[in-house]
Amino acid sequence: MKHLLLLSGVLLAGGLQAQTKTYTTANAHSHNDYERNVPFYQAAALQFGYIEADIHLKDGVLYAAHDQKDIRPERTFKELYLLPVIRQFSLNNGKAYTNGSTLHLLVDIKTAGIPTLQALQELLLPYRQYFDTQANPDAVKIVLSGNIPATGDWKKFDPLFYFDGRPDSIYPAELKQRVALVSTDFHRYSSWNGKGTFIPADQEKVTSVINKVHQQGFPFRFWGAPSARTCYYKLMDLGADVIGTDRPEELYDVLQHTARTTAGNMPVHTTYTPTYVSDATQVKSRNVILFIGDGTGLAQLYAGYTANRGALNIFNMRQLGLSKTSSTDNYHTDSAAGGSAMGTGVKTNNREIGMDNTYIPVPVLPEVLAPKGIRSGVIVTEEITGATPASFYGHTPDRDNTATLHRQLLQSKLQLAVGGGREELEKDLGEDLRQTLSREGIQLYDNLDNWNVQTKNRTLVILSNKAVNSMREGRGSYLKTALKKALQQLSASGKGFFLMVEGSRIDHGGHFNDLDYLVREMLDFDEAVGEALRFADQNKQTTVIVTADHETGGLALMDGNISQGFLRGHFATNDHTGIPVMVFAYGPGSQLFRGVYENNEIFGKILKALGL
Repeated sequence: MKHLLLLSGVLLAGGLQAQTKTYTTANAHSHNDYERNVPFYQAAALQFGYIEADIHLKDGVLYAAHDQKDIRPERTFKELYLLPVIRQFSLNNGKAYTNGSTLHLLVDIKTAGIPTLQALQELLLPYRQYFDTQANPDAVKIVLSGNIPATGDWKKFDPLFYFDGRPDSIYPAELKQRVALVSTDFHRYSSWNGKGTFIPADQEKVTSVINKVHQQGFPFRFWGAPSARTCYYKLMDLGADVIGTDRPEELYDVLQHTARTTAGNMPVHTTYTPTYVSDATQVKSRNVILFIGDGTGLAQLYAGYTANRGALNIFNMRQLGLSKTSSTDNYHTDSAAGGSAMGTGVKTNNREIGMDNTYIPVPVLPEVLAPKGIRSGVIVTEEITGATPASFYGHTPDRDNTATLHRQLLQSKLQLAVGGGREELEKDLGEDLRQTLSREGIQLYDNLDNWNVQTKNRTLVILSNKAVNSMREGRGSYLKTALKKALQQLSASGKGFFLMVEGSRIDHGGHFNDLDYLVREMLDFDEAVGEALRFADQNKQTTVIVTADHETGGLALMDGNISQGFLRGHFATNDHTGIPVMVFAYGPGSQLFRGVYENNEIFGKILKALGL
C-alpha cells in the first residue's frame, strides 16, 4: 500500500507546529460493516485495516446484525465474514491483503458475553490457522468488543482473541499484549456534528483522552464520531490512530489523497505595497500587463494567501471585478476559448483559438495594436503553443495544431514570446528553422541568460521543456526573471506595449488535484505580479490586470492556519468548472474592470484603458 503523509499534529485550531504521521487505509475502520449493501467485501476491496461486525447468538448460531430484530437466517457471521476472510487468503497468496497489511476483524458481542464468545471460539476452531497471529504473522486479528468477559477471564479463552479496551480501565502487565486498541464513545467528549470545528473545551477533552491512551501504549479509536471529511481530518490532526466511518469510499478518498490535498512549509515572499498614486485615474495608459492565472479561481488565490502567511500581491490591488467564463458551446470554457475571448473580444467554442464560433478568424489583440505602434509580448510557464499564449497570436480550429501554431507564431505580430517547447519547435520547423527566422527577422534564444534585451528584432526566447517545468521540479525564478527582461525590452521603444503573462501550471495543479503543486505555482505567479506592480508605480502609465481563463478543480478550502501557512483542500473534479473568476486591476483606467461581465469584455476594456 502506498504510504500517504498527512501533516498530522498541525492542530490547525491550536497553533502547534507540524509533524508528520503516516495514515493509510490500514488506519481505516468500517463501522457497522454488516449494514453495507456488500458486507465485508466493500471495505476489504479498499484494504481497510478494521472491519466491524456485531454478532448475536441465537439458537446456537451466530448472526451478524445490529439488533435482535435485524437477524435474518441467511446473514450468519460465518457466511458474511468467516468464509469471505478465508477467500481473501486464497486470492492473495496466503494473506488477507496482497501488501501484507493486517486486517482486524472487530467483533462486537451483543448477546451474553461468555456463551457468545464460546460459540465464536467453537466456530473458528476448524479455521484457526487464518486467525492465529502467533503462528501466522499474516493472520487476521480478531478484536472483541461489546459484552466481553472481565479481564480476569481473558485467559480462559483462545489466545487468538484480542480485546478492545477502554480509556478508564487498568490492564495488568501480563494482559496488555491482548489489548489491540482502546476505544470510547465520541459523544462522551463532544457533541460536534463534524461541520466547522470543535469548540475549544471539547477539543481539549478529545485531545486529553487520546493522549491518555497513547501514554498507556495503545492505539486509539472513537466510535460514534461523525462520518464527515472534516472530522476525519480533525481526528488525524489530533492523533487518533483508527478512523471510523459509515462511508468507506469517502474515507478512502481522504486517505488516498491526503498528501495531495494538504500544503504547507512553502517559501514565503515579501509582497509589494503599491503607492496607488495612479490607481483608477483617468490618465491614458501607455502599457498594459495582463496576468492570466490558468485555472485560478478565488480558492486558488486564497490558498496562495494562506500559504504565504496572510499576504498576496494580488490582494493589494483595489479594483475588483468578476468575469463570467462560459464558451459559446459549453457552460465551462477551456483555455482556448477562454484565452481567445480575452485575446479577440469574441466568445467562441472550446478548442478554437483566434476564431469566432463559425470558424472565421478574428484579429487578436497584438494584430490590433501593431498598427498603432504598440508592441506585444507573451510569457508563459509552459509550451509557447499552449492554448492561452496561442490565443494572442494564432488562428486555428483546434488547439492541438501545434505545427500550425509554430508557423503562425513566426508570422505573428508579437514582438516577444517567452516560454517552453524548444523541442517541439525544432521538430515542427526542422532544418528550415534558421532560414525562417532570418527571413522573418526574428532573434531566437534558448535560455534567459543569453537573451539580449537591447535587441530591436522580434524575439523568441524558447527554452527546453526541462527548463520550463513546474516549481516543484525546480523552475526557480524563471517567471520573475523573464518578466523583468521583457519589461526592459518592450518599454524601450517608448511607444507603449501590451504583455500577457500566464501562470500556466496553476491549472496543472487543479487537474492533478494536487494542492501542494498548485500553491507553489500560485506563489510564483504572485511574485511576478508584485514585480509588475512595482514597475507600474515607477512608470505611472501602466495598467496591471490579473484574472483567469477559468477555474480548475472545483477547489474547496477545508481548513487552514494563516499564521503557520498550512492549509487543506478538497477537489470536486479534475476538470474545469463554470465558476466565474476574479478580475483585479491597478493603475490608470483600472476602474474599467469593476463589475460583473463576460470574459470577452476584457478585450474592450484593455483597448479603452489604452485610449483606443
